[in-house]
Amino acid sequence: MRNPVQVFSFLILLSLTTHTHAQEPVSLLKKSVEEWNQWRVQNPEVIPDFRGVNLIKANLQKANLRVIQFQGANLQGADLQEADLRGADLQGADLREVNLKSAILRRTKLLGSNLERADLEKANLKGADLKEINLKSANLEKTDLQWADLQGADLKGANLRGAKLNSANLQGANLQGVLNLSCNQINSVKSLDKDTEFPDYIMLTIVENNKWTCTVTESSLTSKKWEGR
Repeated sequence: MRNPVQVFSFLILLSLTTHTHAQEPVSLLKKSVEEWNQWRVQNPEVIPDFRGVNLIKANLQKANLRVIQFQGANLQGADLQEADLRGADLQGADLREVNLKSAILRRTKLLGSNLERADLEKANLKGADLKEINLKSANLEKTDLQWADLQGADLKGANLRGAKLNSANLQGANLQGVLNLSCNQINSVKSLDKDTEFPDYIMLTIVENNKWTCTVTESSLTSKKWEGR
């Protein structure tokens, strides 16, 4: 029979060792994106667990962050321009005011995350899970949202100039006060419903399930500039 003191000491050592190893990738990422990307190429089988980590205002430009677990992480104000986040899990993450220009977020899980005032210009969000996401006052200019699931998402005040909404799901989404939304964009979506809220300059009449008529009542309201972060 093992000595209880020895067992307890072993468990403490194991816990400390595991915690240390878990912190190593985070430290490397903060230190140098170039070294981090090299490390990922050399260790393709390792998927770091970054749940709940603090990366506020971190410089992560062009970082390879594919399939990483970021649930509940704090990335507020981080620079993720041109970062590769394909397949990453960012559910519940704080992404307020992040720079995601030209970032790749295909098939990324963003359920319940906060992207208020984030800059997603030209970002690729094809097929992304954006249910119940906070995109208030975000910049979605020329963002690719094709096949994205925006069910219940809050886009109030967001800039949608040139955003691709083909086959997107807008059921229950809040688009009140959005800038630069056109009927062409609305007519390209896959679905919306009576709970989808539109800006005052858009007059939409639902004829039947997934069939509607759209009219822009004030064209001047579709040509405003995003104020920035």
